[in-house]
Amino acid sequence: MTKVIKKNVKCIKCGTESEQMIVHSVNYLLGKKEDNDKLREHQQVCPNCNYTNSDISIEISDSKKKI
Repeated sequence: MTKVIKKNVKCIKCGTESEQMIVHSVNYLLGKKEDNDKLREHQQVCPNCNYTNSDISIEISDSKKKI
């Protein structure tokens, strides 16, 4: 089952709260593959500072950084 909700989220960068779409699951047995891919890859964008991430309420570090 595809499960998508809208929720108020506070941006970790600037503190602005905005309504964002949260994709909990995507069912590839229903709908078009292209539409399901877009849902799965959805990125939230802060309307104030344009911080973009899969979840703007947390800062996700880059695990590929060289030490």
